[in-house]
Amino acid sequence: MFTDARYIAAGSTLQADICIVGAGIAGISIAREFIGRSERVVLLEGGDLEFTKSLRDLPTVLRRHTLGEQALASGLNAGQPYYPLRFTRVRAFGGSSRAWHERRGVHARPLDAIDFRTRDGLPEHGWPIDRAQLEPFYQRAQQVCGLGPFAYDAKTWEAQGYGTPLPLDPKLVESVIFQFGRNSRFDRYEDDFARAENVNLVLHATAVHLADSGGRVVRTDCATLSGNRFGVHARTFVLAAGAIETARLLLVSRDSQPAGIGNDRDLVGRSFMEHPDVTTGYLIPDPKLDQNAFRLYQHQRAGEHVTVEAMFRLSDSALSTERLLNAVLRLRHTYRSGMTPAVRSAQIVRRSVHHGVATPGLARHALRTILGAPQIIRHYATWRSGRPPEVFGIDVMAEQAPTMSSRVRLARRRDRLGVPMTILDWRLTSMDWGSIRRTMEIFGDAVREAGVGTVISTLGDGKHSPAVFGNWHHLGTTRMHNDPTRGVVDENCRVHEMTNLYIAGGSVFPTGGYANPSLTIVALSLRLADHLRSTPN
Repeated sequence: MFTDARYIAAGSTLQADICIVGAGIAGISIAREFIGRSERVVLLEGGDLEFTKSLRDLPTVLRRHTLGEQALASGLNAGQPYYPLRFTRVRAFGGSSRAWHERRGVHARPLDAIDFRTRDGLPEHGWPIDRAQLEPFYQRAQQVCGLGPFAYDAKTWEAQGYGTPLPLDPKLVESVIFQFGRNSRFDRYEDDFARAENVNLVLHATAVHLADSGGRVVRTDCATLSGNRFGVHARTFVLAAGAIETARLLLVSRDSQPAGIGNDRDLVGRSFMEHPDVTTGYLIPDPKLDQNAFRLYQHQRAGEHVTVEAMFRLSDSALSTERLLNAVLRLRHTYRSGMTPAVRSAQIVRRSVHHGVATPGLARHALRTILGAPQIIRHYATWRSGRPPEVFGIDVMAEQAPTMSSRVRLARRRDRLGVPMTILDWRLTSMDWGSIRRTMEIFGDAVREAGVGTVISTLGDGKHSPAVFGNWHHLGTTRMHNDPTRGVVDENCRVHEMTNLYIAGGSVFPTGGYANPSLTIVALSLRLADHLRSTPN
């Protein structure tokens, strides 16, 4: 069933067995597991059922309303240049899935087994659970996300005729598969909730405060932009509002804990992680190679709504020996004309302006773009000519090392509901940059030794930081660790020292690997749902 929070009696309290804050992929995954059961569930969503990237397509009244609620996601950036925060999250049913790539959909791959392990030389690495424990939930998540078979190794897809992995030394580099689901957005589950008698999806309801007593949350206070306020009383509470909003809700809830719920040790909001996305160079194929040698690394259909594509990662052996963070390297078709500094700078300027990111050295790139206009024109003329691409650009999506200085904290400024806004202080470290550079070196060596071609790095000598972008993957602000001095939640995602408060979503990741987090978020959410069904509170 659906309820519009603007018309709930002011000052009233809804009753539930389970209250879930946030109807994104985590909240929806958990709530669906309770449809048709005896538990009464309230699922709070701060936006509406409708959301569109193009507000011009909305009626005037709805456009004004959407702008208002989406603006509640605004915040300030204080560290590494980043996107305006209101653009990186979606306040609507389906959450971040509403912003997935329009043609490709969700980008899916599980974390690698090594991502869960404690590793020498990498501080704060290691999950309290391993990949094997999450495996059955990954397989269930695969179905929830509307993807193909649960197969992410290159050999499976090679056997089905999708192409052969390049013959790189397996001791150094391996090929891995990503799946892309075009029919995966979670708003497709709207009808499930419309029919559910025991799950109440409350729209336009923003949770603004948690009231706690004796190590238990007893109520969440909610507000709407229309001025209405009410509460939800439940036996169990689950925060599934994303890494930034979940941290904010904990930090502002200070009834009995002066630093915020779960924050006695100053860990809430700390260790914020993203997946740094960097253009790192080019691969020039050996002209003797068959033209189909790279077919596995191109987008191919694997079903009505699913496509697959192979990418590269360093082997576990190489990562362990070199003490490197994990990363994946993607190939994209381009031309030799695109390798000029002017074209590279033009691409950085375009992406920076389009996404509103104040990339370091942007003025330098803009000047190089203007002076190199003839080269840019020739490149785009070549692009439009339809000629077969000659080279591959290399983009790296990397794991970020958790660091306490990378964090979400509260601002003095408040939003329209009276809640302190957030400040994102995203920090990258020398370990992050060193791992990316060394990964490119090892990959280049493997490509050369295999006779596949030549890799040219564009990372430079380190005098200027490469242009780095995020992927809207917000991780780590309530990290999982069984030791309460090192994490906010335990292995079951329960907030330490709170008996009935759980957290779902990317904020519980102790480390992020390189894989897009959606599949892992859903898997963890299904695991949490099973735990809640078997654990009375």
